[in-house]
Amino acid sequence: MAGITQDEATIYDRQIRLWGLDAQQRIQKANVLIAGMRALSNEVCKNLALAGIGSITLLDHRRVVEEDLGAQFLLREDSIGKNSAEEAAPRIKILNPRVNVIVDQEDINTKNDAYFETFDIVCLIGAEYDLMNRINCVRREVNKPFYAADAFGWIGYIFCDLKEHTYALEKRTWPPGVKQTEDPVIVRTTETENYTSLASSLSKNWSNTPSRVLKKRVSPITFMIQILLEFQSKVKRSPFKSELPRLIEQKADLLREIGVDDPNLLSDMYLGDIATLIHTEMASVAAIVGGFLSQEILKVLSAKDQPLQNWFYYDGRDGSGRVQQI
Repeated sequence: MAGITQDEATIYDRQIRLWGLDAQQRIQKANVLIAGMRALSNEVCKNLALAGIGSITLLDHRRVVEEDLGAQFLLREDSIGKNSAEEAAPRIKILNPRVNVIVDQEDINTKNDAYFETFDIVCLIGAEYDLMNRINCVRREVNKPFYAADAFGWIGYIFCDLKEHTYALEKRTWPPGVKQTEDPVIVRTTETENYTSLASSLSKNWSNTPSRVLKKRVSPITFMIQILLEFQSKVKRSPFKSELPRLIEQKADLLREIGVDDPNLLSDMYLGDIATLIHTEMASVAAIVGGFLSQEILKVLSAKDQPLQNWFYYDGRDGSGRVQQI
């Protein structure tokens, strides 16, 4: 096959059959930044490496602590005290030696805007709002994909901003009178999706949407994440367990600001999750959210099929996931 070795054709045979040689080649040339090493990052890196991504840059200045070992399978006991990105890199390489794994141990907050312009995909894991917003703006300037995601306790979320993304869509149809056991007619079209920025999405006003509609169509995690990000923006850190009363007070103010007149749309149980579980990682939640996120990244790189538009929320208590366009 042109542009791919026989070994690669054998290794990635299933993927080539699934989305085609051109798409696989785009994936193998892609340069992805994963900023923030957490359980969710481990899952995304694993999936991208196994898919044959060209290059993964791991950016994190933090050192491994004992609590990280519970859900981050790329770490070992002797990783404690060492840089988290440096420790994860060799085990990603073991998964697929063909992937170029680059380690950057600098603090993300010291990076200038130009640093984030060069990557094909930028994905922030566990970042606070101000950083997310800044890098989202940088990526929009160069019209390149941006993702921000996190998974803590039972909750996971993904935000996606592709600004403008064009992709190929295939639909299978059967002419009238033709049984679906026979070969379908493949109709190929080119579609374009336009996205809103993180700041614009979070500033949406819901005053024209009745409470009964919000309850049915909008995940309460939507408002939960907004409260978390607003808290982080004001205090420059995540909340502690003792600050649950402050979160409850903040809920009333925030919902009023965005036009939600029914405070019961967000149970205080979710705020309790923020206060008590924000620093807790669950491997099962990270695996599900990480699988969804890596699938979306590969989908965008392959330019095949409709991508996420523009939020995904996961609640591990009942195993439910919801895509929300905001």
